[in-house]
Amino acid sequence: METLKEIVKIIKEFKGFSRKAEIGDIIKIIGNIEYDDAGIIEFKENYIVISADGITEDLVKLDPWLAGYYSVLVNVNDVVVKGAKPIGYVNVISGPKEIRNKIAQGVHDGLKKYGIKLLKGHTHPDTSYSAIDAAVIGIAKKVIRGTTAKPNHKILIAIDTNGFLLEKSWTNCFDSTINKSSEDIKNMISSLINFIELNNNITCSKDISAPGIIGSLAMLCEASNVGAKIYLDKIPRPKNISIYEWLITYPAMGFIFGINDFCETKILENVGFSVEYIGEFISDNKIILILNNKEEIFMDLSKESVIGIKK
Repeated sequence: METLKEIVKIIKEFKGFSRKAEIGDIIKIIGNIEYDDAGIIEFKENYIVISADGITEDLVKLDPWLAGYYSVLVNVNDVVVKGAKPIGYVNVISGPKEIRNKIAQGVHDGLKKYGIKLLKGHTHPDTSYSAIDAAVIGIAKKVIRGTTAKPNHKILIAIDTNGFLLEKSWTNCFDSTINKSSEDIKNMISSLINFIELNNNITCSKDISAPGIIGSLAMLCEASNVGAKIYLDKIPRPKNISIYEWLITYPAMGFIFGINDFCETKILENVGFSVEYIGEFISDNKIILILNNKEEIFMDLSKESVIGIKK
């Protein structure tokens, strides 16, 4: 059993977390007002929500089908956690024919699973590398942003722990979607959107992505200028995965919410999510991990930055 100090070290050295620091250099050049899972545009009585993501080269090389499939999944998660129904997908596929075709099959299967339309694609057949980059667009009646966490609000986490681990180089994916039916996936997504639409207690949201649970929470805290106290033993996890392994794993369906008061979560539990309150946001910019009555500071965001804006 790793100590809490060792767990902090493992997460901070995890490539899925540490590589986020490179974002800062781009932000300094292009400029960015706020850092969120997706871009949001008001349009008449609705919101247009757009996410873009590229799949890591390691995964493309090791499993091009999974890279194509996850190019749909990761962007859907970014859009859904804002409260939007995903409706369209675009991509750019690069590389030699054999790999491109496997990526394309993964994309096809992902779009079929999630019931999303391919709007446009582009193919680079003569590159020196293989890649899949994609975007998803969604429509929302109500949006919850990833920059609005408030001190003293509770942290609610919803994860589908009914799946299996896919270890691909440094990318540890816990997949809970491949073996589910399209109808089951659509029901889970609809329930998430309904949870957001019907709940006035939700004040912020973020999907759990490549940096893992703590890394994703740290990004939410930095974007909102708050800290957090997180009770690691309250985080839902599969029985056969240790805490430290779970904290550097990307769950295929995992979402974080800030809640200003306890709210009804049966709508999520009824479709298969494990839902728990795991801590609270605090005004101090420290992210504090708690396990077995011991505390360790994971990050002090007054001095450190997840996305590299303080380097």
